[in-house]
Amino acid sequence: MIQARPAMASTAVSSHGRSIFHNRPFMTLWAAQFVSQTAQQAIWFGMIVVVEQVSQSSAHLSAAILSTIIPGILFGLFAGVVVDRSNKKAVLVTTNFLRAATVLGYLLYHWSLYAVYGINFLFVAISQFFGPAEASTIPALVPRRDLVTANSLFNLTFTISQLVGIVLLAPWVIKFLGAPALFITVAGIYVVAGILTSLLPPGVPPERGLGTLRRDTVISVIRSEVLEAWRFIRFDRRTWWAMIFVTMASTLMLILAMLAPRYVVVIIGIQPEDAVYLFAPAGIAIFLMTVTMDRLVRRVGEMPLAYVGGIISSAALVGLAVIPRLIGPARQAARSLLPGIVSPPGGWTIVPVLMALSAAIGVGFALSTIPCQSVLMERAPVQSRGRIFSVLLMMGNVAAIVPLAFLGEIADLIGVSMVIGLVGVATMAITLFGLREWQAVTGVPQREVELPLS
Repeated sequence: MIQARPAMASTAVSSHGRSIFHNRPFMTLWAAQFVSQTAQQAIWFGMIVVVEQVSQSSAHLSAAILSTIIPGILFGLFAGVVVDRSNKKAVLVTTNFLRAATVLGYLLYHWSLYAVYGINFLFVAISQFFGPAEASTIPALVPRRDLVTANSLFNLTFTISQLVGIVLLAPWVIKFLGAPALFITVAGIYVVAGILTSLLPPGVPPERGLGTLRRDTVISVIRSEVLEAWRFIRFDRRTWWAMIFVTMASTLMLILAMLAPRYVVVIIGIQPEDAVYLFAPAGIAIFLMTVTMDRLVRRVGEMPLAYVGGIISSAALVGLAVIPRLIGPARQAARSLLPGIVSPPGGWTIVPVLMALSAAIGVGFALSTIPCQSVLMERAPVQSRGRIFSVLLMMGNVAAIVPLAFLGEIADLIGVSMVIGLVGVATMAITLFGLREWQAVTGVPQREVELPLS
């Protein structure tokens, strides 16, 4: 049977009251995460750059993005089953070295962009095994009381890795040394990540190894084990809503990343590169919430913070849609009443308000993701962590398809502010529906949730 337990497995490393920074295995995994995430962000940037340079075609850019999403949908659940039946350390080490070798395939971009899409498909497919293995390893190295801190640190380094990979490493290497130098450099970074993960503790052998799979029953076993994990997720309401909030928050950030450049041009009337004024406050807010999250969770609780985060994010999104429409007429009326005192309306005059709304979105994102990730790690049974986190990754990939495929065209039809407003309303509806289920979440006996195996 699958059981949800608030206590960590007996393999968890005890810090005996010491800071998490004294937990050497966790610090090793944290360093490996930062290194590998930096490499991954640099690869995304480098691939988009070479596709744009060679093709100068939006169709090819769409193909590049699809080659990044489809592997997660096709292989995500299978990867979870493999991770649960494998030694997590071995998966981390193997995937890092395989990615180091695969990255060199991007050097074929001068020969054929379709080869690059194939290489990217393979690279992302390999990464599907790394994510669940990494997420499954954290609760095995960190005691329960440190899970929020651990997830805060991982979220912080993810944000920093985006800055290092996309803003510092990839652009400068491409500019001064060329794209081939970037791909070779990233391959070397993945080798470093592989070495770091090889220093982790050996871990605990899985209850059911890959060797127990027979060729004639492998499909039925994978299907059975995925359904087993899915039934646990649906039955354990804390896990279910934690997954919804993590998926919703990541999708919201993707939507804002897509629409922010157009928003600042159409709504504010400033240049696309000035979209940084919308991104920067959100990033700062996420950082500040990250360093204070542990105290908030101890005082308020994980799931209440997630609901608060959903409400804050949705209200801020609606604000992004409504505020520009309100400020214009208000300034027009004030200018007619007080001529010469109220300056003519301009895009920059509402930027401070929009920056405050951006910061609110960052606060909501942090509240919706960090505590919920801790809930997933805390409640996921040891023998099915890989499958549960692979379901989470697949949900994120599926949720990303709609924004990437349709939102740009919808924004052209009905307006970018209308799209952002509708997204805010949808987010609020999901959050309020979750609040209605709060009684069910707290009413289920959460210390021992049991499901029969399929």
